Amino acid sequence: MLDTAGTPYSINPLLVRGLDYYSRTTFEVTSNNLGAQNAICGGGRYDSLVEEFDGPSTPCFGFALGMERLVSLLESEAIESLKFKPDLYVVCLGESAVQHSINLIHNLRSAGISVERDYESASLKSQMRKANKMQTRFTLILGDNEIESGKYSLKNMSTSDQTEVSADSLLESLRSKLKE
Repeated sequence: MLDTAGTPYSINPLLVRGLDYYSRTTFEVTSNNLGAQNAICGGGRYDSLVEEFDGPSTPCFGFALGMERLVSLLESEAIESLKFKPDLYVVCLGESAVQHSINLIHNLRSAGISVERDYESASLKSQMRKANKMQTRFTLILGDNEIESGKYSLKNMSTSDQTEVSADSLLESLRSKLKE
């Protein structure tokens, strides 16, 4: 398969992964740009590991990836593009807003909108600071009044324009505003 994919490799029958539960094939992915500690990823087969813990015969395969090493190989422009900048930050004011936001956020994410929210029950001011720090495009303010009326406050973080959006038209409104 590696030949078919045009991936260069070498076979080393002396490769030792440092763990004795490996059986048959082991592997390492290395880079010439990391110095002496050049392994980025490594793993292999461990067909009898589950049995060693009194489980059924379960042929397995696994690997570990060194995130720090992988990131160190990226160009600075690529690292910058990895920073998460959500489309929408939901500001939850109170426990009922937190509960209400769970399905709301799930539905928006399922529709392809990147959404984040506060998980510490912080104040409105603190949540707005977080949204701003994350460079979120829009915030949705959600409290008891908004839930009761079915109308949310949607704020454009770059222009500070705030509009009222009905719960039923939120997805369409967001999609439209994100295209601007």
